[in-house]
Amino acid sequence: MEKTLSPTRGARMMRLFHRNAARAREIGISRQVIEDELLVGDSIHINGRRYANFGLCSYLGLGDDKRLKEGAHRAVERFGTSYSSSIAYTAIPLYEELKQRLDRMFDAHTVLAPTTTLAHFAALPVLVRPGDTVLVDSVSHASVQTATQLLQANGIEVRVVPHSDVAAVETILLEQESEERVWLLVDGIYSMYGDMAPGAEFAGLLDRFPNLHIYCDDAHGFGWDGEKGRGSYLARAAWHDRLVVVAGLSKSFGASGGVIATPDPELAEFIELVGPPLTFGGPIPPGSLGAAVASADLHLSDDLPPLQAELKSRIELVNRLAVELGIPLASFDQSPIWYLEVGDYDRSAALCVAMMEAGFFLNGSAFPVVPYGHAGVRFTVTLYNSPDQIEDMLTAFREKMLEIVGETEVVVDLTAQVHVGGGK
Repeated sequence: MEKTLSPTRGARMMRLFHRNAARAREIGISRQVIEDELLVGDSIHINGRRYANFGLCSYLGLGDDKRLKEGAHRAVERFGTSYSSSIAYTAIPLYEELKQRLDRMFDAHTVLAPTTTLAHFAALPVLVRPGDTVLVDSVSHASVQTATQLLQANGIEVRVVPHSDVAAVETILLEQESEERVWLLVDGIYSMYGDMAPGAEFAGLLDRFPNLHIYCDDAHGFGWDGEKGRGSYLARAAWHDRLVVVAGLSKSFGASGGVIATPDPELAEFIELVGPPLTFGGPIPPGSLGAAVASADLHLSDDLPPLQAELKSRIELVNRLAVELGIPLASFDQSPIWYLEVGDYDRSAALCVAMMEAGFFLNGSAFPVVPYGHAGVRFTVTLYNSPDQIEDMLTAFREKMLEIVGETEVVVDLTAQVHVGGGK
């Protein structure tokens, strides 16, 4: 069972977190305010200098799409900048319009939440019952792990399992009594390392163990992958009556909010009516709902597949060039997120600074975003980034990596580790 941190250890971890965050802000690699009066997408300006932006999660480039902006504008004209009422009382009609479209995208029943985090806080305390066991992947998103604290406060056993270790999950299931329900909490795509959950293998476990339930946060896979944009997890594992998928509307989708999807209509209604944030929290603003409706229309149209294919060609380009250049990224799955583990914080920060000096903005990552001692540099690719820009960035990345990390530590045989353009 996961143990609660002692006050001393908790305070020490908080001080370390504060030190890392303050240092990153001081050297200009985090918490920066961009100076662009008109956002172009492929670049940002900080302190008067232009940087090619490899830190966005707007994977399909919909953040400034004309159709979404017009949808937001129409919604604000109709309903104002906010409609300040809990949806438990009244909601503007865009809520139902968006929900109907998301039902079609997922081919399931959906529930809307103001954010993905609040979706977890609404769904998990409703789904997990006393006596259930919860298994949470060791690198699942912080929002999922934070939500498990609510479960622990209710006496639910929460166990951390090794990352994407199907065998470890199977061993625990074999040890459980068949009548004891087990919830496995995973990400569709892990937000730091960019690797994909082994959805097909987990689907096999669902078939073998009738007490297993899977809860997947697919915030980073939603929109740019899967039929009608339903996400990376459902692109690799079919719907199951013991599968719940949560997605975010603020990344590839180009809007804001969260969505919970399940094939069970009664369960969807139960979450919507009982989930605390969906009763006591505020609504999604009209402008965001309008943008989301326009985005859903795009995802349900013939315009989506060409966008998805173009992004996947950029993903394959990154994987191919990284292998050719000898950059030992943490994963070469077909996702738009990559991570280079450096180890210590100082060198990972130095690599981010060096990349900024070369004209590229990437994301430094350190504890508690990643485990202590595994600091590194994360970057993403979106449709804003041209193939030439990607090649220039990776060429500079290899050069700066060798200068700061050292050639003997990074030159490894990647051919045995990767399948370029696909999953592991």
